[in-house]
Amino acid sequence: MRRIAAPLVLAALLFPGGLFGHGVEVSDISGAGAVTVHFTYSTGEGMAYAQIRLFAPSRPETEVLLSLTDRNGRFSFVPDEEGPWTVEASDGMGHQGSITVSGGVETAAGGSEGTETAPSAGPAPRLLRLILGLSLILNIFWLYYAVLRVISKKRGGHAHQ
Repeated sequence: MRRIAAPLVLAALLFPGGLFGHGVEVSDISGAGAVTVHFTYSTGEGMAYAQIRLFAPSRPETEVLLSLTDRNGRFSFVPDEEGPWTVEASDGMGHQGSITVSGGVETAAGGSEGTETAPSAGPAPRLLRLILGLSLILNIFWLYYAVLRVISKKRGGHAHQ
């Protein structure tokens, strides 16, 4: 049982991304014939230079444009046909967001902020973050102590107290 638990604990310590990730929020801020969408993390920071894929109403399965957001997480385009346009963004690190707009009016289900796909479902409450942080620190110390005990037993000595 301990041989299985140690690698799992080590993996949780080395790859805590799911615990400390943040969500993606998308909003439609269109005007004057152009469609502008704003991709931000749940912290409010813009998804700077995220990869954009644009899908037209007549070809919803084929991207018609591959681009990047600006340094603030914004992307604009002028639609050349009526109907629902889908804009997808990915920062290459697991954070993704998408929104479907039509002439500046959102048409997708998923609320007024588009949809989100990210390692976490949004910002964790402050208390939960504190508990997770303390748990991580205690687990690191526990792992250190467990390794010392194993080394000590192999040498025939006693664990450091």
